[in-house]
Amino acid sequence: MSHEVFEEHIASYATGALERPERQALEAHLLTGCQACHAALKESRKLAGLLPYSLPLQSAPPQLKTSLMGSLAQAAAPQPSIVPQASPTLESGGWVKHLLPPPPTWRTHPAFAALLLVLLAGTAFYALSVQYQASTAVEERQRIEEALHMESGRIQTLQGKIQEQEQLLTGMREEVNRGAGNLSELQDLLVRQEAEVAQLRAQVASREQETAGLRKALAQRDEMLAFLRSPHVKAVSLAGSAMAKSAGALLLYDPDTKKAFLYAFNMPALPAGKTYQLWAIVDKPVSAGIFSTDTGHKSRLIVRSMPAPTQLTKFAVSLEPEGGRPQPTGEIYLLGQL
Repeated sequence: MSHEVFEEHIASYATGALERPERQALEAHLLTGCQACHAALKESRKLAGLLPYSLPLQSAPPQLKTSLMGSLAQAAAPQPSIVPQASPTLESGGWVKHLLPPPPTWRTHPAFAALLLVLLAGTAFYALSVQYQASTAVEERQRIEEALHMESGRIQTLQGKIQEQEQLLTGMREEVNRGAGNLSELQDLLVRQEAEVAQLRAQVASREQETAGLRKALAQRDEMLAFLRSPHVKAVSLAGSAMAKSAGALLLYDPDTKKAFLYAFNMPALPAGKTYQLWAIVDKPVSAGIFSTDTGHKSRLIVRSMPAPTQLTKFAVSLEPEGGRPQPTGEIYLLGQL
């Protein structure tokens, strides 16, 4: 089995839909330590954990409440004892027991039983998904904190070296001022020391920029972790149009905080001077932000304030000139609705 076939089977494996022979072959391939397949499996499991949120809500039948309350009332009522009665006809050859019908239970209402099973399965799946995403975010936060701690140690070391070099530079200047030794040689050494100090300062500035980037990434992880833990988060699946048939996206948004997160995949590469723009459709399209793609044709967008989140019905992604437009002018690449 080729590596391309393994990659095609990963999505089915993550959702438990792979047949046994293919599943065993893929598991054996994963044991070889293929980094690409492990990364793809991790992404597929994240998406599989979000699939329940893309299902449309179904209203319960109007007669379900009446039927359910009647069944509960009958189940709570005291049941009469069952008394065997003798048949008045002795020619029948024995006694015939006349039993009262059993009280109605939830088994007489398959719609109610199915609804309970769906609710239980959905709740368990949601809990497992949130727990997995939270643990992944916590692990990422720990890695960033470790990297931040290491960078802080390096900055302190460089600052110590700067102090040592400045002390040495001060001593050199004192020797020059006293006119001891070879003045020309001391001046050359002084220039070299000043150059080393400048390099060390440049390294400190670079480390400080990296530290600021790590702090920003840590803050984004914290924000995403709090967003995923919200019980009001809704999910919308966006499918690719004729312009991008293999593309797709998942949009999560919280009507309470008006925040949203878009993850798109298999997006076509952007032409020069173009950008993708997300539209939230109420009565008319309203821009929710612009984004680009990475080298893997994936896109991520965090929306800080979603327009009118409680009235949204549809979402779309179009190709627009760089900087975006107030209204869509280009082709639609992704489209989805609640």
